[in-house]
Amino acid sequence: MRYYAAIVALVLAFALVGCALGKKEWPQAQASEDMFTLQVLAAKRTDTCLLLTLQVDGAVSRLYRASIQYEAVGGGDGQGCDGCPFVPRDAEHFTRDQAAFDLKGNILKLSLCTLEPGTQYRFRVAGKSELAATPLTYTDVFVTTQ
Repeated sequence: MRYYAAIVALVLAFALVGCALGKKEWPQAQASEDMFTLQVLAAKRTDTCLLLTLQVDGAVSRLYRASIQYEAVGGGDGQGCDGCPFVPRDAEHFTRDQAAFDLKGNILKLSLCTLEPGTQYRFRVAGKSELAATPLTYTDVFVTTQ
């Protein structure tokens, strides 16, 4: 009887010690395998549309969503001022499974056609990885011509 109690105690001790060993943390993206960058190659404004061509470098296949974040620049309500920090007030989202998400190789083409004619806009593109823990990737902020 003592031997059984000693064996059970020993097994429980090993189980408890085994659970405490090892470093446990959330998995992180590896830059060489899982990260990507976005760069605006061309931006064309035509009346109410903004046509963008972007280069995606790195793990192109990880890009799940691209969002055009934008704000009107002017003195009206809901508009940003010319010298103020960029605060995107609107965004248009494009996911990999949509026809508007035009990714061929490492070139991504997006279009936004809800702009007000004659209004200047500031914009940037944000890319979201299919890996949930990966932070958003942003382009620089650009300004459209009217």
